[in-house]
Amino acid sequence: MSSIAPLGILVRDDRPDEDVLDEVYRRYAPSNPFLPVTHFIDHATMGSEALVGLGLGRQVRRWSEKHAVRPYQPPTGGVPIASAWQDALGRQDCHGDWLRHLERELESVPFPQVLGRWVPRFAHEVGAFLFHGLIRTAHATRALAHRDTPARRGELARGLALWAIGIRTPSPEANSEREDGADSGPGFVDFARLGAVSFVTAPSFPNLHLVTGPMAYCLVAPYLDWDTHRRATRSFGQTHARASQSFAALKDRADAAPVASFTPRHLMALAGQGDAHPIKLTEAALRAYEQTRDDIFLKAAGKALEVHSLRALISVARATLARRAER
Repeated sequence: MSSIAPLGILVRDDRPDEDVLDEVYRRYAPSNPFLPVTHFIDHATMGSEALVGLGLGRQVRRWSEKHAVRPYQPPTGGVPIASAWQDALGRQDCHGDWLRHLERELESVPFPQVLGRWVPRFAHEVGAFLFHGLIRTAHATRALAHRDTPARRGELARGLALWAIGIRTPSPEANSEREDGADSGPGFVDFARLGAVSFVTAPSFPNLHLVTGPMAYCLVAPYLDWDTHRRATRSFGQTHARASQSFAALKDRADAAPVASFTPRHLMALAGQGDAHPIKLTEAALRAYEQTRDDIFLKAAGKALEVHSLRALISVARATLARRAER
């Protein structure tokens, strides 16, 4: 079977089957964002938008049917977000408060303005919920950039609300830290490169997110200012510290890995399974390759299907326990 040129896979404009996203967002709007038992994050909406970005929108309905809609009543703590949002950071019992406030805001304010208000308050913890607050926000943002609809605004509210309840430390607005003159440090694609080297040499769920996290930030970056980028850079510096330390030792192994050959069968295999992570990684890695022409991202995308769902869940559980032990 002939291969597909990597630069021809992603869809920028006039994405096929774009309308399917509104259907998906309406269906999952009342669904629990946390999976049963593990309490990991549900990826139904993020995976759907990534499929559309890969030009596979026609597969979204069939793919999303593998993800159950689980009725959910967001808990409320009675915190007025407009005046006391800092008190509601990191509180899952305030999930409903965040959702209601953000939904109302997005009904009356252009979505770039909402991003410009809230992402600076969250960017000091890009890794909240293993980056998934940021990632869900980013996929919703790209969907809105293609078409501004009520369903997509609702999805953005859900992404931002998820990010908010995952944050564990005060926002810089709540302390004396100053960002003026801070070094912006490496670019966000550079952080994704660290993650790609880690993933290619040791495919795992946590390493996968070291690629998708910073590439998600790239989707919201055009709506944000430099102070926010500096906060996010500092945060990625923390989430990617271990990958940065091991980069030199792993680089030769990563360079020796084969470059993937993409075929229609490979892309259909992504859409044929229920796990969204290989889909998200492939889309993010191909986007990074478009920007850099660095083969490490093609290698990461080629290994996406090697992350088995059960093994991935175990690796996430171990990583979560390790992070808790470090606190």
